[in-house]
Amino acid sequence: MIPQVGDLVRVRSRQYLVEGVDDPPRPGDSTLVRLSCLDDDAQGDPLEVLWDREIDARLLRETDWARIASRGFDAPRLFSAYLHTLRWNCVTATDPKLFQAP
Repeated sequence: MIPQVGDLVRVRSRQYLVEGVDDPPRPGDSTLVRLSCLDDDAQGDPLEVLWDREIDARLLRETDWARIASRGFDAPRLFSAYLHTLRWNCVTATDPKLFQAP
């Protein structure tokens, strides 16, 4: 199944937003899909793929999100601790001799 603009897909072990889809120029050619990465370490990085040629490409459907939501949400205190941990890990100092602790 060919994705549409706005769909979420998983390609090359990363999640992407579909930003453009170009139909094949000739019958038998592959569809060009333009993507933007959603993963934190590469957020916004562009990628163009020939959709039919990608080995692990798959469309993320609402059923995938429903399965994730069925597990429920973390307690607010637990989520807050997780969020603060992420923030602390993102802090860097320009002085390597400076002591840092959360």
